[in-house]
Amino acid sequence: MPNPDPFIDRLFEAIRDDAPDTTRAEFAFETRLLARLRAERGTSVFAWAWKLAPFFAAVVVALGVWNRATTTHLNTTATMMADALRQHPDRVLLSLVERDR
Repeated sequence: MPNPDPFIDRLFEAIRDDAPDTTRAEFAFETRLLARLRAERGTSVFAWAWKLAPFFAAVVVALGVWNRATTTHLNTTATMMADALRQHPDRVLLSLVERDR
């Protein structure tokens, strides 16, 4: 469909006349673009995995330390509670009952 405005047609002609030669850049553009996209897509998942591996390792170590500390605290508390129950069974039972009120 031809453009009804001759001024716009002259502008387009002037731009086409002054435009640089892009035939060299256009040569095999699709092939180069697809090759680059394929290369970026193929390594992106593995690259992210290797970059994030130290972070996840640190999280696992931190959870292990926290779990060990929690287990130690739990064992200490259980031992203290067992000793208190053996020595004063009435007091421990009374303190547990009073706490529930």
